[in-house]
Amino acid sequence: MYTINWKKDMKEATNAITGGTKLTLLLFHDPLEEGSQKTLEETLKNEGVGNLVERECEAALYNVNESSEMAKYYRVDWTPAFIIVDETGAELERWVGYLPHEEFKAQLLLSKGLGDFHLGRYSEAISLFNELLDECPASELVPEAQYFLGVASFKSSGDMGKLAETAYTLSTEHPESLWAKRCSMWAHTYRKPFVAYSGGGSVGSGAY
Repeated sequence: MYTINWKKDMKEATNAITGGTKLTLLLFHDPLEEGSQKTLEETLKNEGVGNLVERECEAALYNVNESSEMAKYYRVDWTPAFIIVDETGAELERWVGYLPHEEFKAQLLLSKGLGDFHLGRYSEAISLFNELLDECPASELVPEAQYFLGVASFKSSGDMGKLAETAYTLSTEHPESLWAKRCSMWAHTYRKPFVAYSGGGSVGSGAY
C-alpha cells in the first residue's frame, strides 16, 4: 500500500513546483461520499499511481466540508474532483469521479500532459502523451492523447506533417472517435494514400 506525501495546502504545493516541471494537483474529496472513499483507500494506495502522482505533481488534499471556500473558489460541485494548477494557482485541467488505478494513471498522464501543453512545455507534453500510448494502450483516452500528441509535435517542430500523420493514425485506428473527426481536415497534407473521415458531423470547434 502506497502513501502519498500530501502537502498541507495549495501554497506549500505550488511553492514546491517553482522552477521545475511538476504541477500542483488538488484533490477535493467528501469523506462521506463513496467515490471519494474508494479513490483514497484504493486507487491512490496503488504503488504505480502513487509513484506517478509524486513524479509529476505536488499534491494537496482538501475536504470539501472543511474547506468550503477553496471548493467554492474552484467551483467544485462534485467529488472526488482533481484539479491541476500552475504555480500561481491558475487552473489548467480537471477531471471528476472515481477511477480504478489503471484508468487513473491514464487520466493523470493525459491531464498532466495537457497542463504542460497549455504552458507551452511541448517536450514534456509529448513525453507524457507517448507514455500514455505505450503504458495504457487499451484506455479510452488514447484517441485524445494521439490528437494532442500531434498538435504538440506540430507546435514544437512547425512540421505540418505531424498533423497529417495524426489524422492518418486516428482515421485508421480510431475512425469513429470524435478525435478522428476533429482532425480530419489535416489529412490533405499527408504524403501517403489517405482516406479521411467521411461520416459527416462536426469536425469540432477547436483551434487545430
